[in-house]
Amino acid sequence: MIISMTGFGKASRSVKKLKVNAELRSVNSKYLEVSCRLPMVFSDKESEIREVISQKISRGKISVQLGIEKSVNSDAAIQVKPEAVKDYFKLLNSIKKTTGIKEEIKLEHILKFSEIFKGESNDDLADYWSDVKKIISAAVSDLLLMKAKEGKVLEKDILSRLSSIEKKLDVVTKLSVKNVGETKRKMMEKVNKLLNEANIQSDNNRLEYELIMISDRLDITEEVIRAKSHINYFRNNVKQKELSGRRLNFLVQEINREINTIASKSNSSEISQFVVEMKEELEKIKEQLQNIE
Repeated sequence: MIISMTGFGKASRSVKKLKVNAELRSVNSKYLEVSCRLPMVFSDKESEIREVISQKISRGKISVQLGIEKSVNSDAAIQVKPEAVKDYFKLLNSIKKTTGIKEEIKLEHILKFSEIFKGESNDDLADYWSDVKKIISAAVSDLLLMKAKEGKVLEKDILSRLSSIEKKLDVVTKLSVKNVGETKRKMMEKVNKLLNEANIQSDNNRLEYELIMISDRLDITEEVIRAKSHINYFRNNVKQKELSGRRLNFLVQEINREINTIASKSNSSEISQFVVEMKEELEKIKEQLQNIE
């Protein structure tokens, strides 16, 4: 089953007097990379978050954002840390100057930093970590649903392109049979003409043997059979629960190898055109394979 590397997942729950929001975004990467934006109290939990993610995801660049805010129904007094507000205002001003952004710094920008509020002590918040970790795990599950959904779209596109290649191989096979027969006939005519002009007695058995050898070198039956075999093996692998992206890339390379051999054996412009079209489909499949986990 194809799983996309791109996706978005989120989960939000109330824990005691707090509302915890977890958001995960995933994009393509050769390996599993996890970067976290966490409240200060949980800044030492990045390794645990990575462990939660790695149990379900093997590849991709995952961005984790964890937000904590007071529950709407909480009757706890919310206080602001003036020094923290000043520090974050200075930080935003510094970023603004560095980047040349002209946008005015507004209150809503500062309010995004949960560290400006105080109420629950850090020790109290730390006690909630087991619940917070469950929320992150739920966000990972939500991300997996989207990755699986996008994977189905990728799978449909890839299999459709493989079917297109398979149909073109059938057409190329028919054209090749016709082409080999035509080539054999033309060569026979040229050889007989030359022999007649030179008044040389021909050895028909030897001539027929040479033509058979030439026909064998032009025959693409084996290449078509191998290419179709690789396509069927590709389809079977796509349906497996434990999918190997490396194996699929290898199969695409093998299909490409057979198509290149078909191109080298053919002297037909029609077959050459179909070869170009098949290679274009393979290139698009290669691009899609870069998006799977």
